[in-house]
Amino acid sequence: MFTREDTKAVKGIAVIMMLMHHLAGFSERYPQGFEGFVSLWKDFTEKGYLGRLAIASRLCVAIFLFLGGYGVYMRWSADKFRLKESVFALYKSYWKVFVIFIPIVLLLFDPETAPAWIHGRFAIMDDKQTFVKVILANVLGLSDSLNGEWWFFAAYLCVLPMGLLFCMAIRKNQNFVLDLFIAFLVDVLIRDIFPGIGGISCFSSIRNNFYFARFLCPGSATSAFYAGIVFAKYHKLGEYKAMLSKYRFSGLIGLLGCMGVLYVRSYIMGELIEIVHAAAFTIFASVFFESLKPLKKMICFVGKHSTNIWLIHSFFCYYYVPVTKIVYLTRSVWMDLLILTVLSLISSVLMELFYSKIALLWPKVHKYLLKPENPEKAP
Repeated sequence: MFTREDTKAVKGIAVIMMLMHHLAGFSERYPQGFEGFVSLWKDFTEKGYLGRLAIASRLCVAIFLFLGGYGVYMRWSADKFRLKESVFALYKSYWKVFVIFIPIVLLLFDPETAPAWIHGRFAIMDDKQTFVKVILANVLGLSDSLNGEWWFFAAYLCVLPMGLLFCMAIRKNQNFVLDLFIAFLVDVLIRDIFPGIGGISCFSSIRNNFYFARFLCPGSATSAFYAGIVFAKYHKLGEYKAMLSKYRFSGLIGLLGCMGVLYVRSYIMGELIEIVHAAAFTIFASVFFESLKPLKKMICFVGKHSTNIWLIHSFFCYYYVPVTKIVYLTRSVWMDLLILTVLSLISSVLMELFYSKIALLWPKVHKYLLKPENPEKAP
């Protein structure tokens, strides 16, 4: 059986992959004065293996989408999925981080020390009209100009209603292969057909259409969301997990499977079959963590905070320039990854604690904001 704990564990390793991707995948974003990572195994850094691993770790995007689709179908099939509530929950998570971390980055911004590649993101405070427009667009999730790693928010926001339509479209089908084939057709549409239509000169204006750009063509990895729906419908994650867990060395099988997926994605297939990569990695990772219960508890805790870590980590990695010196401290990618993970996780825990205290005060604040009731007139 593929449980909620399995979902948290896979999300935990996926968000660490995201941190690895952003930490080591873009050498042009390293802090000023950082000379690059070093390793006892020199070939790991000097021959580009680290860079390959960092780029392959972008699979985390497809994994999050795959698990998102899986969760949507499980709730929809139990008549517990409400689109309005899901969208609001997504915005709530986004705004909780936004109202704390964006003001800090604006206060810390120094045009003299900020890297050139982020200078244009925050050099908006001199023009009040531009400032208001940029802030409002980012608050609504229509722009990611203040944090480029938040592009995923709009993409996920778009696949939620499209995923609901997909659930309805395949409701009467009872064939796993057929439904998975439909998911692959959606992948072809998103990855090749729709962008190709936008590239035709007579249809070029369609790229500016809000529904086409935001809902129909939100990103090549989003097709993994529909594959997650199919796997949930036929309970395939639990089936494959149980099949592999029967073996004596199932943990080793899971570990080697995860490594194999990353190798195939990095050196053979690239992003061509993200549906397969995301599903396979999810199954292998769940098998691996099932054999290591103490480690699973730790990674589940990280997975519980995965949304916050996704929204927070890039501030420490890129935008809070003084803090980047701490993140890129040791020149060991594993130690620096640990530093970034701990900073992001602690920030998430403290942020949730802060908002829990606010929630306790809210009834009193709400009562204060309401107009007092008029006393009944005496007869």
